[in-house]
Amino acid sequence: MKNIIKLAFRNFFRNTRRSIISCVGVAIAIAVVIFAHSYIKGTTESIIDNVVRLVSGHVRITTREYERRERVLPLSEAMDITPEFIASLDNPDIMATTTRIKFGVMLGEGEAAVPALGYAVEPEKETAILGFDKRIIRGAYLEALDKAVILGKELARRLGLDVGDTLTMITRTAYDSPTGMNLLVKGVYSTGIGGIDRSIFYIPIKTAQELLDLEGKATEVVVIVRDRNKAPFIAQKISAEYPELAVVPYQAVSGVQHLRADEVNFMVLYFIILLVACSTIANTMLMIVFERSREIGMLKALGMGNFSIIGMLITEALFIGFTGSVVGTGIGAAFSYWFKYKGIDLSMFATIADTEIPFGPVIYFSPTPVLIFAAFLLGLFATVIVAYLPVRRVTKLDPARSLRTV
Repeated sequence: MKNIIKLAFRNFFRNTRRSIISCVGVAIAIAVVIFAHSYIKGTTESIIDNVVRLVSGHVRITTREYERRERVLPLSEAMDITPEFIASLDNPDIMATTTRIKFGVMLGEGEAAVPALGYAVEPEKETAILGFDKRIIRGAYLEALDKAVILGKELARRLGLDVGDTLTMITRTAYDSPTGMNLLVKGVYSTGIGGIDRSIFYIPIKTAQELLDLEGKATEVVVIVRDRNKAPFIAQKISAEYPELAVVPYQAVSGVQHLRADEVNFMVLYFIILLVACSTIANTMLMIVFERSREIGMLKALGMGNFSIIGMLITEALFIGFTGSVVGTGIGAAFSYWFKYKGIDLSMFATIADTEIPFGPVIYFSPTPVLIFAAFLLGLFATVIVAYLPVRRVTKLDPARSLRTV
């Protein structure tokens, strides 16, 4: 075995240019895989974080009928919020619990009215969850008793309103009767997410309960946990205590499920990329078999078996794959960790700013030691696979005929 490794190492330098080209192909593929996966994982984490903060929390509690008809925002299916119910959710694993009301409205008057989606929140509790106190670009954040509203930057522009103006809000109550209210525009926020900044506004929940005839009620309760991996366990526990309610962990949200499934699909894509990139190694090994037919025939004549010859050539391919994988891992890891701390600002791209997908505005890559080591091993594995196909031709070489090869 020691002699086989020594021969393979020596053969690695017999055609340096060809070996370097093969190494470069592997290095580029490994670097691309690490960089791409770190970016995609960072984007996924950004989307999940925004879904948790802005939509579902780690666990969302509603009535079953509200969950079933949520597309039409049925205020009549709001749940009663009592101090006893909120107290029953107290748990060392739960960091925060807050109530929300989601409702559709027309903002403005006459032909200038704009359809929008309202979120009624408990401002003091939502500060740590939504982080809007840090995203206010003009004016101030809400307080519990305000008859006021904060608008997304693009929504304010569409309405032609700014801080200090009065906003006319027209909607329907939980009993389907028309209602309206004039509210002070207290602040303008920017998340950098086009769909949110363009169509969502926030008001205090007490103001919404008065407007919508929902005193003591809310359409949902949002739970934030300390360890998000425990969300399904906590949801199951709450569901067992309140079987009449719909208790959904964020992992069960359809968009999040699709993101998790896509991670597996991307892993398959990465392996295909590596196989294609490692085809340079297949070409190199095929050339080696043809060029060294006489030498291989001599080794066979001297008693070296097919297994040992294949092992020698595979080991030579592994030297190429190992060198390329080390270089590619170093480059991919360096760039990925750089963007992990610096991030990529997507707000400069108009198409990103207009998207409805809740990610951004800054994407921070998410490389991990496990990902980097896995990419390195994947490079070696792909090398062995693509190298074996041409190398196995040596089993068909006849020693006598090979020795007559010029």
